[in-house]
Amino acid sequence: MDEGLLSQATRLGPVYLKVTDIPAALTVWRDTLGLALVGEDSAQAELGVGARVLIVLHAGAEVALPQKSRDLFHVAIHVTTRRDLAHAAARLKASGLRYSAQDHLVSESLYVSDPSGNGIEICFDTPKRFLRREVSPDGRVSLIATDGSAHSGLEPLVLSGLLRDLGDSGHVEPNMARDAFIGHIHLRARAPETLMDFYLGVLGFRPHIQSRTFGMFDCGTQRRAHMIAFNVWARDELREPPPNAAGLDHFTVELGSAQEVAAVERRLEAANVPAKTDGGVISTADPEGNRLRLVVRGD
Repeated sequence: MDEGLLSQATRLGPVYLKVTDIPAALTVWRDTLGLALVGEDSAQAELGVGARVLIVLHAGAEVALPQKSRDLFHVAIHVTTRRDLAHAAARLKASGLRYSAQDHLVSESLYVSDPSGNGIEICFDTPKRFLRREVSPDGRVSLIATDGSAHSGLEPLVLSGLLRDLGDSGHVEPNMARDAFIGHIHLRARAPETLMDFYLGVLGFRPHIQSRTFGMFDCGTQRRAHMIAFNVWARDELREPPPNAAGLDHFTVELGSAQEVAAVERRLEAANVPAKTDGGVISTADPEGNRLRLVVRGD
């Protein structure tokens, strides 16, 4: 591993979201998306696959997160087969919820929001379709497929073709696939260049897309390039979320070893970034106030 860079063992852990009403949120996260309710009390609900927690909903938000607020754009749950994505599409179609679908060439994705305005992506990675990324002198990004065709990465996903992956049985699996995982988190930002200085230079992620023209900046590891992303698509319409709004409470970055956690702690200290360490868990925030915790992954 290069000095100062996070290892390929790095992954995202549970994402903690604020909601206005847990029972209402469960109609999306549990009843439609198919996450299992792992634990619940009056203050929070833990959802995941099997006993593995992916999402924690916190009660207490007073208003839904308005559109174009600096905060959560979406949290992405990744599935490992196209058939799993098709089951998710069928559940969304049957739910009556408003949702959308896009073909990003490097992935196929479904998008929906919970009643508190927290964006959700269900994603299936398709790296074998992708050949290379081209960036023009003016910063425009094109994705080149293995057949040589150019794509914006924002084409619509043809749902009729996706649903054919379910076959003729008519069976729709009600539960999220047990090997689903948090693949990336995507936030709206004011100053993505400053955020990248933190995620790259201090935490140790690797750069991926860094384009104001495209409107997105992201970073990850050598194994997974797109883990934490920021967009500026709202431009001048971006607003601060109101007090007590729903949205991101914090997210978790799971590192490969205690030595990596200690190295990140040293880099935070050297950069004069406020952080608290308790029992090997680092709690800190990026320059725009998005909170995160860094822990040793518990396999």
